Amino acid sequence: MSTGANRAAAQPSGLLRLYTSSPVLFCFCAMAILTTALWSLGFQLNNDADDLLKLHEIRTLLETGNIFDRTLPGIVQPEPYVSHWPWIVDLPYAAFARLLAPFAGFEPALTLASFAVPLLLLAPALYFYNRLVTAIGFAYPAVALPLALIFAARSFFEFAPGRIDYHNLQILLLLAALVLMMSQNRLSAFVNGLLTALAIAVSAEFAPFYALVMAVYAFDWIFDREGGQNRIIGFGLALTAGAIGLFAAIVPPSAYAAVRCDTYSTPHVTALVAAGLSFAFVPLLAGRRVGWPMRTAILLVFAAASAAVLAGLFPQCLASPYASIDAYVRDNMINRILQELSLFRRPDVVLSTGFLSMALLFIGALAPAVICARPEGRSRPVVILALFSLLSLALAIGYIRYYRYLPIFSGIGLIFALANLLPSAGLGRYLKSPVPAASHRYALILPGLVLSGAMALYHLSVKPAQAAVPAAELADGCYYSPFEPEQGWPSGAVVLSPPLIGSRFVALAEGPKVVTIPNHPSAKGIERSYRFLDPATADPRAILDASKATHVAICAWRGPPLPGLEAAYPFAAGLIEGRPPAWLRECPTKASSPLRIYSYRNADGSDAACPTSTLAAQARP
Repeated sequence: MSTGANRAAAQPSGLLRLYTSSPVLFCFCAMAILTTALWSLGFQLNNDADDLLKLHEIRTLLETGNIFDRTLPGIVQPEPYVSHWPWIVDLPYAAFARLLAPFAGFEPALTLASFAVPLLLLAPALYFYNRLVTAIGFAYPAVALPLALIFAARSFFEFAPGRIDYHNLQILLLLAALVLMMSQNRLSAFVNGLLTALAIAVSAEFAPFYALVMAVYAFDWIFDREGGQNRIIGFGLALTAGAIGLFAAIVPPSAYAAVRCDTYSTPHVTALVAAGLSFAFVPLLAGRRVGWPMRTAILLVFAAASAAVLAGLFPQCLASPYASIDAYVRDNMINRILQELSLFRRPDVVLSTGFLSMALLFIGALAPAVICARPEGRSRPVVILALFSLLSLALAIGYIRYYRYLPIFSGIGLIFALANLLPSAGLGRYLKSPVPAASHRYALILPGLVLSGAMALYHLSVKPAQAAVPAAELADGCYYSPFEPEQGWPSGAVVLSPPLIGSRFVALAEGPKVVTIPNHPSAKGIERSYRFLDPATADPRAILDASKATHVAICAWRGPPLPGLEAAYPFAAGLIEGRPPAWLRECPTKASSPLRIYSYRNADGSDAACPTSTLAAQARP
């Protein structure tokens, strides 16, 4: 072979050059194809009832056009259900559906929006993730990005088709904030202030992360880093303007004085404005001659004063969002939800199939901190990554709700660990970065292994207490089985069901009203549905009357009798097995239906009619 031929053979192909120059595009296509294929096959990457409620919420917004009224008409406890999500989280889906509705029809447009918008949000999220990987210093992002994405797939599955909860928007905003912090110009800080206000307006769930964002800008000013004063002032001004602007956009004038701790309202805007003004004016008051101890003290005084004022004005917001909910609901439902627990209280950590993945996440989360332990490893991007990674790890251990976000940071940390283990030749050379790895080959993985071992020892020695399973939870178990709720409901039908089944009905375009769904603003409905099936309830009919329900829906058991269930929960077992009391009448359902539906009575005392789309013959065991 000639020298020219050898040279041509050594040249990378056009496709390889295109991939090297645009890895984000290829990774987006791969993730989109994967998640779409899994969605089309019926796999639920995130089987979250919040997506069903969000669908109903977007539909209501499109039908009414009222951005300020967050009352959802399909949920009657009988008290009105007022959503705690601001309308801005519905905006991308509503706008997309509105554009398509004239061509595809209302419901198909809504379905297309639920499919496409999460994927559209994935594209900028991957762009910022690639920018983060590049800022960390990996010489070959085309290799590091897909590898980090594989490790972080659990987080990016929040962008799968149909995943229309607000978590994907939170991830996108946080990645943008991280990338902006890597820059040291004033405009980036200003934009980050606006993004911080937007993120808190979407949900205060990410407040710990944005508190760390503020701490980074404060650190730059305290220690007089180049441009630090301009950045903290720009951030503070943008945070203040963004908080006030979003308050005007989200909150109706009639509710300006209202205090709602679980959604963007007066306490949130007050806190953001106090922080923003402190950041904007403290550097001007302090001047440039004051040393770092005095700067720290001044900022802490302003922070303490702001916290004291907030605590005095809004003492009700010092507790958990669930503090005002009846203890019965907290004990029987909310405190039993897996994401509301800590890893110390999760009952299946050691023997779960996810223990290995947990250990990998721990390793990846701690690896950047190990690198920063050496002075030569403390570049600004790696220090920021290490801080956010440690915070994410602490949040995930203390509150499983945050566990879904940990892979974002662990994915990059695992690349460091892998690069330290692989030989310099081969794949290892494509994962190297200017950041020096630990001298010992296993130094980066050791802290994560130790933490995983400690977690395993804790769970082996301290058995988390498990309360008795409520009857309503057993009666809600078919939610995770694929099924279509019955349709053809009579006008005015109101269904009392366990909360998860209620979320199935509320997502229907033409379905019955429901008493409850599994969200804390529906706490009164949740209590009624749980007490209805509770064996301690003397007269379940009183619950139906109080909720003004006309029907009951419950998971069905069509096999042999269940003696254990019948002994523990006689009333609930009778409904599950198809033995209702005289005051309920079972409606015909398909033999394959996971539900049993019972009619009760209308408000005028007449018998409630059954859904008309079911079979004429009743499906009994």
